[in-house]
Amino acid sequence: MFNQEGSTARRFIYSAVFWLIVPITYGLLLALHLWKPDLIFPWLNPLHLSFGRLRPMHVNTAAFGWLSMAQLGVMFYIVPRLTGTRLYSERLGNWTVVIWNIAILLGNITLALGMTQGREYAEFIWPIDIGVMLLLAMAGYNLFRTVGRRREKQLYVSLWYFLGTFTWFPVIYFIGNVMWVTPFNAPPGALWGGALMGVNDAIVNWFYGHNVVGLWFTTLGIGAMYYLVPKLTGNPLYSHRLSLIGFWTIAFTYIWTGTHHLVWGPVPRWTQMLAITFSVMMIIPVWTVIWNFVKTMEGKWNLILDSVPLRFLALGSITYFLVCLQGPLQSLRSVSLTTHFTNWVPGHAHLALLATFSYVAFAAIYEFLPRLVGRPVYSKALMDWHFWLVFIGFLFFFTGFTVGGLVQGISWNLQIPFLDVVKSIEPWILVRAVGAVLMFSGLYIFGYNVLRTAMKPQPQSQTTPMPAVAGGAQ
Repeated sequence: MFNQEGSTARRFIYSAVFWLIVPITYGLLLALHLWKPDLIFPWLNPLHLSFGRLRPMHVNTAAFGWLSMAQLGVMFYIVPRLTGTRLYSERLGNWTVVIWNIAILLGNITLALGMTQGREYAEFIWPIDIGVMLLLAMAGYNLFRTVGRRREKQLYVSLWYFLGTFTWFPVIYFIGNVMWVTPFNAPPGALWGGALMGVNDAIVNWFYGHNVVGLWFTTLGIGAMYYLVPKLTGNPLYSHRLSLIGFWTIAFTYIWTGTHHLVWGPVPRWTQMLAITFSVMMIIPVWTVIWNFVKTMEGKWNLILDSVPLRFLALGSITYFLVCLQGPLQSLRSVSLTTHFTNWVPGHAHLALLATFSYVAFAAIYEFLPRLVGRPVYSKALMDWHFWLVFIGFLFFFTGFTVGGLVQGISWNLQIPFLDVVKSIEPWILVRAVGAVLMFSGLYIFGYNVLRTAMKPQPQSQTTPMPAVAGGAQ
């Protein structure tokens, strides 16, 4: 079972879908709590699941349970097909899945018990961080060994993105979680390691918080997109050279942008200006990706009407463009003066992770899972319901965050009393809660569709072969 071809990708995808159901349930509770605080949490208070505990459980499970495992499953499906060889070790890959699930489970338990480093996106305690570093080493070793014995000499751009991710991100994770500070040498009050003092901690935290998006989720997601667009359209990639320009510019520009979250904060002015400059420069890699996709789609836009995976992928490309316009915009000092500390910022984060790269993951799972299990997706109608509920739900959700955030920021600049501002954004919190209910429904439909697709035993003879693939038309 652990040596079966494609089993690593399949089990990563199954695990990801399970962990998607967990954080969207957390998220719905949080959205309803913000709308009507007395509605939900009297039931959860006996369990000590306060908002302050439930939110990091939601964020970390969504990021490292759902999206990370989905993207790794997609990567381990794509890599053998671009290298013309089997995955180096399905056994190692499956053990990576097992240990990853254990790490996410322990992360949920410890966060529910209040055991946290108290740093955004880096709340997991030090022992779990050690496990994550081990998992990155296991997955990266499998990736590099597979590419090292490839039969296809040309490295297609997706492989560049995957290899780059596992070159950069272990270093980013180690630095961002301050892993040289252990529970045994942590500052007073920091029981679980991973803490510096004051402003230094904030700078390191946002170095990590921004780069976990840009050099983990983004690079894995774009690598998948570069495979999927030619695959779903039947057109060769418009420009391999342009795609590599995008790869190298994102590697150079993204790593310096994190401090734009601290604009107007007590950090050196030069670090703010450096972050703003490189944030604006992000338009270069973004434009290479979007232009490549638009030109590759030429003559095939009509396929969106019938293909749910391509519809998700096209929508993900649009939201990727939007999130990468919104990011440089909010980094500007004049804009940050209004948007900082408001609902605008989590709305921006959800546009990247819940929209862009989750949409890419949905497209990939719908396209790859039938090939991994040897039969079509259980219900095309449920795929459509999933798309429309998530699409419409996210429009409500994002509008509530963004408009509510602008109302907050403008009101604060006008020095309107804080409690009056809280009351003024209640309608937008309701809009956000309505969006959360719609997305919750759509994502449960997605989970059910995947479950029904996976229910019957896989006929091994029906697994898709892994030929060598060259050029852009996968």
